[in-house]
Amino acid sequence: MSELECPGLPASWLNAWLAAVGTTVLVPEMRLSWTDGPAPQALLTTSDGRDPVHALTSAWPSPERIAEMPIAEQLPGCEDIVPNLPLRSFRERAERFRGHDDSWSISSTYTDLHVDETQPGVVLAARSRFAPPAPGPVGPIHRRLTRVFGFVDEPFVQITATLEGGARRVNANGLGFDISRVTTLADDSDKSVDPVLEVLAFFGLSLLPIRGAGTRRTAQSRSAYLAARQRLWFLDSDDGRRHRLMWPAWSYSLGRNGIDALLDAWSPLNRGTWRRLGVHAGWRSVEYRWQGNDPTRGIGSEAL
Repeated sequence: MSELECPGLPASWLNAWLAAVGTTVLVPEMRLSWTDGPAPQALLTTSDGRDPVHALTSAWPSPERIAEMPIAEQLPGCEDIVPNLPLRSFRERAERFRGHDDSWSISSTYTDLHVDETQPGVVLAARSRFAPPAPGPVGPIHRRLTRVFGFVDEPFVQITATLEGGARRVNANGLGFDISRVTTLADDSDKSVDPVLEVLAFFGLSLLPIRGAGTRRTAQSRSAYLAARQRLWFLDSDDGRRHRLMWPAWSYSLGRNGIDALLDAWSPLNRGTWRRLGVHAGWRSVEYRWQGNDPTRGIGSEAL
């Protein structure tokens, strides 16, 4: 086996954690674990002995795969994907692409198991917090993905730089929730992201489906308890009405299916599950608090 420690993928940085998980989605032979210590970093290995960077480069998605994803903003014969997605549009895509290799791009972004009826005459599918609202030109999440994907023109070189922690950032909003792209109110610089990391993070979302309890949100019922739920969002023990994203670092070398099973079994409040699953660290989300009409979103972290 070939093992690679990745300083550019620290587990405490949500987008880097998602990107590390995303490597196991793109490369079936990839295995992921995390170093121990105060600042865990991703450890990538391949079960077939290939160098992880070469394996990722070989599996890097083609422009056609990105363009034809079920969540694509525009596809022949389908209604366009818009941020506030009508329920009929979601169901059309879900039915058409059932069984598609990238069908998760829909189920990790929207759900019909919780709907929004707060606007007169329209029923909206609930949207993931990983597809936050953005200004018009930025558009829905697939347009954001397509933009950052277009910046990756030398996959081997850029993947190497990302894993080593020396990637060149580009002027883009990315997927829209990376806290490191947010500038201060006193800074007029543009947002910037690592395009390789953003693409990998999008594939990492495949293990975080969004769902609900068959409830609906109306102008009269806005309770947080009725909202859609996404994997790894847990009820905050410090605030019984708010959910926060919580994620672990583990010592066992796991592929996509192993990680899938671990995320089902792990409970951030039950330390017994930590020991049994080899989890040695965990974090919970701290969300960027925007001011006024600022649409910026971002998810930071604090150690559990």
